Amino acid sequence: MPKIKILVVVMAALFASAAYAVSPTDGHVAAKSYVNTYFHFTYSWPAMLEPMNAPAPSAADNDPKAYAFKLFSARQGQQPYGVVVVAEKLNVAGPHSTGVKNSADFVDRIAHSLRPGPVLSNINRGQKKNAHGVVFDELSYTQNGEPATVIATQLGDFLIVFKCNAKTAADMSQMEQSALNLHMTK
Repeated sequence: MPKIKILVVVMAALFASAAYAVSPTDGHVAAKSYVNTYFHFTYSWPAMLEPMNAPAPSAADNDPKAYAFKLFSARQGQQPYGVVVVAEKLNVAGPHSTGVKNSADFVDRIAHSLRPGPVLSNINRGQKKNAHGVVFDELSYTQNGEPATVIATQLGDFLIVFKCNAKTAADMSQMEQSALNLHMTK
């Protein structure tokens, strides 16, 4: 009888450990939200967007040297507008740069790489806090007359980055608000 109890305990432990997320890409679409079990957040995209098929899991998802992971994307019908959500590990040097320290550093690097002119204009940087207390660094700009925004927040040793582009300012406002409404599920 003691052997059966030990077997039951071992099996319960195995099943319990299997419930934990092991990769930043451990996320799925549930109803009208993207739920990431690794980072413990839920993101609800605007109704005008349709989620794209999630990328197939790859060996890179569990590669200890990997530092960037595509989590979710949605676009506006067949148009080239929408949102892409990625996770980037902090303090990991990439092939062309030193490691990003935090969300402000990430946004600063992007802002310094933009060159205002006929293609890029209205470059603005800001910081916001949502109702759940999550702080976001934001960089908005106009590219070829259309609004674009990068919104980043730090979760543990990672940045969660929303890259948005839209046809109109009203559509961009909805995308920005959806990113800022990121809900922690822990």
